[in-house]
Amino acid sequence: MNTPTATTDTTKTEIRLGSVETIHEGQVGLLIEGYASVFNERDSDQYFTSRRAFKSLVDEWALPEDRRLLYNHGQDSRLGHRRIGAVLSHHITPKGLLVESFMPRDPSYHDADARARYGEIYAGVKSGALKGYSLEGGFAIDQRGEVYRCSVGELSVCPTPSGKSATFQVMPHGVKAAVTKALLERAQQDNDLPLHDYIAGSVLTPTPGVKHAPDACSICLTRQIDLTEALYRAKMLLHMDAHLYG
Repeated sequence: MNTPTATTDTTKTEIRLGSVETIHEGQVGLLIEGYASVFNERDSDQYFTSRRAFKSLVDEWALPEDRRLLYNHGQDSRLGHRRIGAVLSHHITPKGLLVESFMPRDPSYHDADARARYGEIYAGVKSGALKGYSLEGGFAIDQRGEVYRCSVGELSVCPTPSGKSATFQVMPHGVKAAVTKALLERAQQDNDLPLHDYIAGSVLTPTPGVKHAPDACSICLTRQIDLTEALYRAKMLLHMDAHLYG
């Protein structure tokens, strides 16, 4: 597999990317995406989070500076509460809280030891050895163990998340756009509907009498799953397609 490269418009300088790296706002790094919380799944403390828990998140994470991405909730002695990246977007899907984040290759820390420690964490994420998400904040929990209100303080990349399904994966350069395009094309072929119906709507409605193959698109169409969830499932299914890697 060829290592992808990119060229900036202003300097025409070639930027060499690793096999799973991408570029975000001129920085080389890792685009990671996964579930920070999965609804109704009991964690290691036997608590479970319901969909209503994140009603205030739209306000709490309204500004980029509010969305802190740390390592292990600031408990690492060498990194502390330094940010290791940025939370780019989040979506409440039928499954849980889906979060997309970016970790730069160069964190621009002044402290040499912190930079060295960050390099170890970056390498762990890049290799897939480190892939846990974990939320920290204020939680309201009832007697059944339901977390019905969550005020998110920060999101961490974590070696041992309390939720067994709170994991992410690295999305290599070009994969996100290619998978989104592939899903939309497949959806149009299945239902013969204009693409804007898929792009503009948050829910896809099945066509009566139409049978679909058991892929992400048909899951979305036959069960009326949120579009974001369908795109995420499509990424999971198409992630290993070699042609998407360039």
